[in-house]
Amino acid sequence: MIHRPQDNRAAASAAGTLYDRHPINADQILLTLQQDGKDLSTLSPSDLRPHDQDHYGGEAAVFQLAAAAGLRDGDRIIDICAGVGGPSRLLAEKFARARFLAFDLNGGRCRGARRLNALVGLDSRIDVVQGDAQRMPFAEGSLDIALSQEAFLHIPDKQAVLNEAARILRHGGRLGFTDLVAGAELDERDRAALETGMEMRTLQSVPDYMNKFRAAGLSLVSHDDLSAQWIDILTERLEWYRAMNTGTKQTLGEGVHERYMDAYEVFVGLVQAGRLGGGRFVLRKD
Repeated sequence: MIHRPQDNRAAASAAGTLYDRHPINADQILLTLQQDGKDLSTLSPSDLRPHDQDHYGGEAAVFQLAAAAGLRDGDRIIDICAGVGGPSRLLAEKFARARFLAFDLNGGRCRGARRLNALVGLDSRIDVVQGDAQRMPFAEGSLDIALSQEAFLHIPDKQAVLNEAARILRHGGRLGFTDLVAGAELDERDRAALETGMEMRTLQSVPDYMNKFRAAGLSLVSHDDLSAQWIDILTERLEWYRAMNTGTKQTLGEGVHERYMDAYEVFVGLVQAGRLGGGRFVLRKD
């Protein structure tokens, strides 16, 4: 992959707090595997998969998004805001000739992704690059497919990341992403709580996104409303995170999990109330 150097120190510092205390992290994953009796020196990608898919819907959601975006073996693929790299590892196993780029702003997540990739022998197939999605360090037209799952919600300037995705894709390339969408009843108080507790910024409604797609020069291929299924997924995930309290204390320290959960409960409550929804969008660069 071709990329230019970038100074991300200020942006990475601003993005650090939420994901430096996230329940799903490389240390937590490896601790869980050790407790399950796994030898960390002989791990396979499948050993990680019950623990490293940090998005809604697990493995099935990754494959659905990849299929909707038309991913083919041999493509050059970027996962924007890749976190600890679970989707890239999952897809790299299925598409043996594809080249993957896991791009994330948070330094800890990038280090975790590199560590996990190396442990399962995928470090030569997946490049991990730290940087700001509002200003990506990749050449124009250098990639075939861009994917992202529940990540744009953290990016302040949605138009900038869509413009950048359009720039780095070849003509005919596709962007497939899932994201939270604002419902009509989401008010300023809700938005303030989500920004303070979960670093969710400038949440867009579906019409807002449609306008931004056009401004970026991206044509809509498909849009699927995921709101109903995300209620069940997030309700289940809330209980899963609550059950991780003991392990999270060991990896992140006392009180960190409780602060995260306070904010997460507010977020899930808004989804359950229908004030936040979800959507899957596939776009083409013409």
